[in-house]
Amino acid sequence: MWTLKPSWLSLVKASTLMLALLSVSGISQAQSESGAQRIIALAPHAVELVYMLGAGDRIVGTTEYADYPEAAKNIPRIGGYSGIQIERVLELKPDLIIAWKGGNKDQDIEQMQALGLPVYLSITKKLDDIPKEMLSLGNKLGLVEKAQKAALAFNQTLAKLRRDSQHKSKVSVFYQLWSEPLRAMAAGSWINELITGCGGVNVFDDASLDYPQVSIETVLLAKPQVILIPSQHGNKIEAGDKWAPWPEIPAVKNKQIHFINGDIVHRFSGRILQGMQAVCDVLDEARAIHTVKNRSQHD
Repeated sequence: MWTLKPSWLSLVKASTLMLALLSVSGISQAQSESGAQRIIALAPHAVELVYMLGAGDRIVGTTEYADYPEAAKNIPRIGGYSGIQIERVLELKPDLIIAWKGGNKDQDIEQMQALGLPVYLSITKKLDDIPKEMLSLGNKLGLVEKAQKAALAFNQTLAKLRRDSQHKSKVSVFYQLWSEPLRAMAAGSWINELITGCGGVNVFDDASLDYPQVSIETVLLAKPQVILIPSQHGNKIEAGDKWAPWPEIPAVKNKQIHFINGDIVHRFSGRILQGMQAVCDVLDEARAIHTVKNRSQHD
């Protein structure tokens, strides 16, 4: 029995890598006007957007937690929070890689770019970026008309949600991102857009912060009328009961602690508007309770 020396192992690995790169290059050059046919989507929201455009069957690889729609659960996994398996990427011979700036590791993105792979960067940070992303992907997938219709529908629905809440009374909101340690979504986060778009006011409104660690004392002082707690990958954070000892918080007193689907509101896909509607409904409920209490006090 014999083994390859490290130098030979490196040579074999490099040769394999070169062959894979040449194969990928050939696919990219041969890509037809119908758009990319072998897609690697490295974020759950990217998977959702590709399916929305009707090209889900073109996805050949994705990451952990890409679970919507149901068919997405059958896509091969090639990485997650810990990083991307670059060799698997090469084996899949993609003609489009949708990477998430801020979600995927910078070193993985840079390595794929350095290898000459066809990387498209998803850099969505605001709600208004989502329809722009739809149009960009539609262009790359050869599905421009579908993307235009999807972007128009998104913009119209978003505008209606904002318009419907524009003149409603303000509701103070604490978005409890995490329980231990206690973290909020502040004004620097995209979740703040959902809250303000529904006529809410984030009690942690520092625009320079995204996810600040807060204390129970600061929440007590803020006195939010609503506490929103997102689920995490389908699992609820069992944190609602922790507020029971503090009925002086209006949200506790009036039973306005609500769980919402984190997989919807934390992803930059079309479904985020469903999450925004859910937030608006919760705030409307809080307004109704406040109105009833005011009437009873004046009777």
